[in-house]
Amino acid sequence: MIEFESDQVVHEVLASLPFTFGFEPRESVVVTALELGARHVTIGPSARVDLVDLERPFAGLHVDHVCTALARTRADAAVVTIHTDRDVDLWVRDLVDLVTPRWPFAEHGGYYVLAHGTIHGFAPDGAPRGRHDALELLTTRVAMAEPARAFAEGPSGFRFARSPVGTTATAIAGALDRFGAAHELPAAHWARITGAWYDAVDTGGPRGMRTRARVLHALEHLPFRDGALAWVLDGGVRRMEDLTVMCTEDAFATPRRPDRSLFERVDSVLRSVARHAPPGGARAPIAMAAYLAWWAGDGARARILSEQALEEDPTYSLARLVDDALARACPPPWYLHADPVRLEPRPSSRRGW
Repeated sequence: MIEFESDQVVHEVLASLPFTFGFEPRESVVVTALELGARHVTIGPSARVDLVDLERPFAGLHVDHVCTALARTRADAAVVTIHTDRDVDLWVRDLVDLVTPRWPFAEHGGYYVLAHGTIHGFAPDGAPRGRHDALELLTTRVAMAEPARAFAEGPSGFRFARSPVGTTATAIAGALDRFGAAHELPAAHWARITGAWYDAVDTGGPRGMRTRARVLHALEHLPFRDGALAWVLDGGVRRMEDLTVMCTEDAFATPRRPDRSLFERVDSVLRSVARHAPPGGARAPIAMAAYLAWWAGDGARARILSEQALEEDPTYSLARLVDDALARACPPPWYLHADPVRLEPRPSSRRGW
């Protein structure tokens, strides 16, 4: 294993993490993969694990999972950052002892603890490298307006595929014109659409062009879009007859951790609905997918999708909401309401990792 040291790279990594995850990591250990070029460094994907989990039995399994996932990338190096409110002590050496035998990369950038406004640096063997003020992060130049980092899945894979012209697109545009104004449709219509929504989520996508058009039309109706969004955030537990009358406040009053399986199925539905929408007509499904990505903590996907939704309609409020949340590194509500990690003072020993 080759050691390398670069404060500038570490500052870039630390500054980018709130945008990568969509929130500021707390009481976390983050491993960020790097590709080292002759004259540049590309910041790759990052993986996070709760710091407290590395003080419990089978902590090595967490490290193995993180290292195995990142080793699938083209990275030849990585750096470890620790985000905590605890005092820097001998536990850093314990972390080094846990990670070193599992390190899958040819090069190691060291360990950096961001605590109490100070960045504490340590070499791969745990030797101190010195300290920096966290205010130096403000001077880093990370171009967050564009995909400035490399990902295990390229940024182009995050965008929704669009085919707004052609036979299918023309048929969907015609169907949208025939549906008429959403506020004039009877309650029975919204009950049918709600059933179609549930069926699409269950089966991985709406069946038939007309159903895709109906769902697309429904998502332009704010009560239905917000009801469907709240239903997903609530875990898809309550299947109401009509999503337009769902109490959206409930989903935010007691926010849940994201159901990854449900989110993936809904993302598949939204991609299918948006594919052949007319120009500007895919703003609702793409913005909804961006919001769900932000809620799931996938900041990179949320940023790219919110930008795509704003390409469809620069004034669309849901897309602008996601964009503003990412610009301010606001975490999703469930993360703010999560039980705080209780950290007990550790004895000055090198056991327990």
